[in-house]
Amino acid sequence: MKLLWPVVFILALSLSIQAQSFKVDQKLIATPLTDNTNFSLLNSRLGSRFTSSLLNEKQSLQTGSLGFDMDEQTGLLIGITVNNKLYCVRTTKLPRNANYLSNQQLRFGPASMEISGETAEGIKLKFTLISAFTPSKDLEDIDAIKTQIFPGFYFQVTITNQSQKDLSCKLKVGLAKTPVKGFNFMSLEPMKPGNTEQQVLFRDNADVDDKLALAAVKGQANGTFDNEGFGGLNYEFELNKQATKEFSQVYASYHKKKVITDKRVNETLRFYYTKYWKNIAEVVAYARSHVDQHINLTQKFEDSLMSANLTAEEKWVLALSFHTDLANTFFLIDKNQLPRFYVSEGRFKHLSTVDVAHETEVTSVFCPWRLKLQLSQWTHYIARAEVTVPANAVQNKPAYQQGMTAAEYGPYLYHDVGDLPFVSETANYNYGPHMAVEENTSFVLLLYYYWKISHDDAFVKSMLGTVDELLQSIINRDTNGNGIADKAYGWTTYDTNEALKLSPDNTFLGAKQLSAYVVAAEMYRALSNKEQIKTLDVTQHGVVDGEGAGYKNLGVTINNERLRNKQALRLEQEADLILRTFKKVQKKYGFIPVSLDESFPKWKQRSVMIGEGLFLPGLAGCKANRLQLLAEILKKDYAATYAQSTTDYGIKLTSEEGPTWFSKTIVADVVATQWYNIKHSSAPYIYEWNKNSPYAYNDGLLKKDDVWIGYWYPRGISMLAAWLLHNPVKN
Repeated sequence: MKLLWPVVFILALSLSIQAQSFKVDQKLIATPLTDNTNFSLLNSRLGSRFTSSLLNEKQSLQTGSLGFDMDEQTGLLIGITVNNKLYCVRTTKLPRNANYLSNQQLRFGPASMEISGETAEGIKLKFTLISAFTPSKDLEDIDAIKTQIFPGFYFQVTITNQSQKDLSCKLKVGLAKTPVKGFNFMSLEPMKPGNTEQQVLFRDNADVDDKLALAAVKGQANGTFDNEGFGGLNYEFELNKQATKEFSQVYASYHKKKVITDKRVNETLRFYYTKYWKNIAEVVAYARSHVDQHINLTQKFEDSLMSANLTAEEKWVLALSFHTDLANTFFLIDKNQLPRFYVSEGRFKHLSTVDVAHETEVTSVFCPWRLKLQLSQWTHYIARAEVTVPANAVQNKPAYQQGMTAAEYGPYLYHDVGDLPFVSETANYNYGPHMAVEENTSFVLLLYYYWKISHDDAFVKSMLGTVDELLQSIINRDTNGNGIADKAYGWTTYDTNEALKLSPDNTFLGAKQLSAYVVAAEMYRALSNKEQIKTLDVTQHGVVDGEGAGYKNLGVTINNERLRNKQALRLEQEADLILRTFKKVQKKYGFIPVSLDESFPKWKQRSVMIGEGLFLPGLAGCKANRLQLLAEILKKDYAATYAQSTTDYGIKLTSEEGPTWFSKTIVADVVATQWYNIKHSSAPYIYEWNKNSPYAYNDGLLKKDDVWIGYWYPRGISMLAAWLLHNPVKN
């Protein structure tokens, strides 16, 4: 019986749901929050775009329902009054006559953020933000899907009296916004003295009718307040010495209008969550009724990730990149109730680039449906003909070729499916998104990974015709007989590194081709139709053709085993050809250079990234003999290549150029552990360059002290692979 570990995980989480407080692991690395702390943390909901991100550099929160790049900066007041002195968390500019809590510390897990601090009177306050998460099997797993995507955060404020005196306290939880009435966006909400309301509404910049809600969910508030530019919930209570009290709120959003326009089919896409909730009142009611369940599920999910055999820095990077991945996801639905899932490329705002998904989709082990939707969507963006896109003077873009060489060598996937706020055929690059070889192989490797984590045979079968077309297109691009594409290969995703990006006879692409051929052959053989052909006597069923004559017999089930075996054998022959090429090269040079074309100026560079194609097969548990032979070849000079690529700011992508991408060197670390039995970790470099970054996850450097501008980039979640090494997919 095939068993997928996330299913077991889900079943375990569903047991013994009971009320509890959320606890962030106190062993996680803490970041002191001071006037000199610039660190930012993206807090978001999966696919719903609702954000509540910490901008400590500005003592504020970035929040709203349309994502971090379209929301507003405001303040979140978490304030405790003791002996008539007001102390605040560093999530807002200081109110008048207030002080910040002393010794403020930030800790965060994959789905949480905790800020703690103390008052002079001995009060310790902890504010925890929870973005509820639990694994889901598919879109029919509705309870888990709702937990993952409902547009709301839980706030939890825990107050402990560490003094030897009983104290009277007042707690305020609110936003630096003016409360409004629910029925009219123009109407302010006057707060009556002594009111006992448990909810306050604010305007959301997404739309004039949209509201943000802050509501008590556990621990009754005394009422609502509106003063000194803040509105929110008010609590008054006595706190005995050494005693603790806890109060919980939900901070929610709801946006029912257009999020993205799909220009390919001229359709408006809305958030998928509108399928389940019709307004913000329903979202708040749902959060209140499920708070205990959500806290419990999220706690177990987070504990499982943070309990892995990882270093403190690896846990920090895993948690940070999980936050960043969530913040870059769009889960949408069209007018026909068909779902779409997109990943945004951080500040670049391109949607669902295949290379980004090559790493962020490691997360799909917890929700395979997101990868399934993307795989299906990408097939709509295949270049099949050459088209000239005219120059655009407004954007200062020259004319370029779209689908260049597709007609001669075969089709390939576009690198991007479009820019925000539209989904279109391609992003508007100067030269077009021509990554024919890499993106075709990435698609195949991702399809294989999806198959192994989901066991969705029917969907993967439906994609095998496309796989054959894409891989034959790559085979066509080898014109010198060594198995590696040398014509019309475009460039690679390594666009900061000339050797990896532009090399003809690129060994990085060759190894990736080999990996794709091997896993595709496995899918062909395992998923062929082995049944005998069944026929239907159509004359007995009244079935006729357009002329009325009909056919005597019509094939219903097609046995394609012979065809699939033939296709698999063809791919395995190509893989063997590349293996022979690599062996000759290893013998000739003593190492594998980036390029086999000695006329290319940087051909002799070495790279730790050559084996990247082994990454997803390794995570999926593939033990194919041909991949093991490739690993044996690459292992021979990997240690020496790594040593030549090591700097004090990271591992260089190639030995003679400066750039490093942390997410990619994590991939190399994982491949080395899986396939070469060599252990390295890029986490210390990633931690060092992100621990005080105002741009959340920053993915690398062009050279020492020259940080790459790819901030808010949704990569680096490949660190999750280190956790998966201890919790492998079961086939």
